[in-house]
Amino acid sequence: MKSTSACLTCHVQQAQRILNKFIDNEEEKWVILSKILNDLSKTKYGLKPIDISEEMYTKIETYLKINDIFYYEKKKSNEIALKLYDTFKLRILESSDPLYEAAKLAVSGNLVDFGAMPDSLGFLISKVSEIWNEPFSIDDFEDFKFKLLNSNTLLYLVDNAGEIVFDKLFIDIMKTFNKNLHIAVAVKGKPIINDATLEDAKQIEIDRFAKIIDTGLKTPGTSISKATEEFRKAFFEYEIVLSKGQGNFEGLSDEKRENLYFALVAKCDVISKFIGVEKNSKIFMNSKRIFQD
Repeated sequence: MKSTSACLTCHVQQAQRILNKFIDNEEEKWVILSKILNDLSKTKYGLKPIDISEEMYTKIETYLKINDIFYYEKKKSNEIALKLYDTFKLRILESSDPLYEAAKLAVSGNLVDFGAMPDSLGFLISKVSEIWNEPFSIDDFEDFKFKLLNSNTLLYLVDNAGEIVFDKLFIDIMKTFNKNLHIAVAVKGKPIINDATLEDAKQIEIDRFAKIIDTGLKTPGTSISKATEEFRKAFFEYEIVLSKGQGNFEGLSDEKRENLYFALVAKCDVISKFIGVEKNSKIFMNSKRIFQD
């Protein structure tokens, strides 16, 4: 999917929030934001939103001399979510459909996104619990479940730190339904916004349930052409691919492959309009819907 003019406005707003986070002096903010506006003005039409984000966040890190803008927030969100793990798991196991409940929780966890959702960490975590019971606006979960129970391999593309804990819980539950299922989790190669990296995956010990694949990416989403050979091979060879979050959707919405599923909260107007749902809708969809006439 291509960026719209609204994507440029969104990136300016993100840049402003980051400068407010690190700088008090208004003149200094003015100077850096002017540079960012100049950088964005050179952006050519036709790029994906994640490509603009990669370029802008890399520039901001250079201007601020900080290489991991949300380092503290990522660590803290992982810690908070881990404290909820056992309580949420018990609630899921006591439900009538644990696999479905785990999927809804994992998608609700997509709210922990400091790029699209500039709220406090505590508010975002509480919001996850609040929308957990809300149904999917697009619900292809039964199709996914059938494939899951009849497959041997699944590639799980995680999105954000904090959220990755709810992904771990979903993977934990999936393994109880198909004990022969081999799962690989794809993480970012370098820090970008609050996307989950290898460090986050190890912090929450997701490797207890899945193999970790480093995509090598610093893109807030998935760009197959820029990713490692290991990831590209897994993407096309694993029987099922589950892609979490808006950034991964932006990067993969043009990919035509069997059994590619998108699981996300549509947090912006551009994504919502592209998919055809109301903003903040929870979605679990087979990618083939995108290419239907």
